[in-house]
Amino acid sequence: MLASGCPTEICLLYTIADEARWSDGEPVTAEDFVATVSAHKDPLASGRDPTYDLVTQVEPIDARTVRVALSRTFGTWQSLFSRLIPAHAESLDVTEMPVTGPFVVSQWVPGDRIVVERNPDWWTETDPLTGSRLGTIERIDFVFLSDTEELLGAIEGGEVDLAVMRPSAEILEQLDDLGDSVVYASSPGPFWEHIDFHHEDEMLSRPWVREMFHLAIDRDAILDETVRRLAPTASPLNNSIWMSYSDNYESHYEDRYDPAAAEQLLIDNGCARDGEVYECDGRAMSFVWLSTNDDPDRRAVLEAVRDDLGAIGVEIVPNLRAPSDFVTRDVLFGGPDVWQLANFSWRAGSDPATAEATYLCGDSDLNVNRYCSPEVESMVREAATEMDPDARADLLNEADGLYLSDLALIPLYQKPELLVWSAGLQGPTANFTRSTEMWNVASWTGDTSVAVAIPSEPVLDPLATGDESADRVLATLLYGAFGMDPSLNHLPVLIESVEILER
Repeated sequence: MLASGCPTEICLLYTIADEARWSDGEPVTAEDFVATVSAHKDPLASGRDPTYDLVTQVEPIDARTVRVALSRTFGTWQSLFSRLIPAHAESLDVTEMPVTGPFVVSQWVPGDRIVVERNPDWWTETDPLTGSRLGTIERIDFVFLSDTEELLGAIEGGEVDLAVMRPSAEILEQLDDLGDSVVYASSPGPFWEHIDFHHEDEMLSRPWVREMFHLAIDRDAILDETVRRLAPTASPLNNSIWMSYSDNYESHYEDRYDPAAAEQLLIDNGCARDGEVYECDGRAMSFVWLSTNDDPDRRAVLEAVRDDLGAIGVEIVPNLRAPSDFVTRDVLFGGPDVWQLANFSWRAGSDPATAEATYLCGDSDLNVNRYCSPEVESMVREAATEMDPDARADLLNEADGLYLSDLALIPLYQKPELLVWSAGLQGPTANFTRSTEMWNVASWTGDTSVAVAIPSEPVLDPLATGDESADRVLATLLYGAFGMDPSLNHLPVLIESVEILER
């Protein structure tokens, strides 16, 4: 009966968990879903999510059931209502409004810290994201610390119980010196390094030329000179859409390092060696390599690639830029007269939809290498409207397989992230989604009070995402219809179920 009542092509019918409550004891109701959409549709809202523009109607069926009508199908529908806004809130100031998470804000010391304390009347006796019993942490101090040396000193002095940082040999040595007082774990992070080909370059538009690079570059040796110095078991990244921590990850890139075969490709395609460098169709096989000048690992990649290619008669000419200059439209988004190969990283979002434009033909905001495959684009666009998560993942993996088999780029590795915590604290697990390492904070055990380092003083806008400091604090305060585990699986939190209805 409800399906026939869907006024558009597709609707979502949410059934709210009976026990779900706000921190003031009020039940979570259908009106809170209405309020959340209204808040995001407010044109004056600073952090509004434009995804909610696809919501055409939010209709309460009863207090615990709400039907959400969408203007079209879209694959990221589970990201809707990731933070619920209370309909009875007088403002969206999270220091005053009711919240659904296990903690509430108790103090804010400008320039120093934000303190949250356990809600003693939280609506569940188990962590809805892990199923574990609630932990013993009663208070969390989010302290603002951006300087690495100060942060390490605070960890050593017991002033900080948990932090995330980019590892280095010096940092690991200092942590090892602390003995059993701290625990740390290095995991593949959300930033992934790759080598892009500029497909508008006449030579690089030829598949055999890209194949030559693929055969000449020793990716395994690159990992030995970069991430494996800190994470000896690090594996190369073989997917450009799903990161290795996702359950949807499949390997689509195959190493076939064979420098003799690479040089033979040059010979077979009529190239002749002129001194140290081959010449093909009147053009020297010399390519401008664009990257940043601030990253030792990228310098190591450059040196390794230059040696690999130089050995077969291909020249690499470095063009290293300051990061602020690198990301400008005239440089990174420049034509093949600016660069032919580029080494940099993308940040993987909690969902591949954030990078959808990378795979679209034409002048998209993310397609910096100008690769175009109508077949890949068609699959990515179809995935954007596929409501079934498994079918969507299959489409994206099929698109990635074609993308990488055509050598649109060469994926390298995920940069490792370091999660450090006090030995007495139990439960922290790396999670590189929007919830960060605070995703399962409800079940942490140890001392009743802990301090968590965040890099800056945040603006706690409950509508906004993308600020890692704000996301960590908000992950303790505001839960939504779904949460996300470290493998990027959506898990129901404030809802019992959701049903997809078609008109």
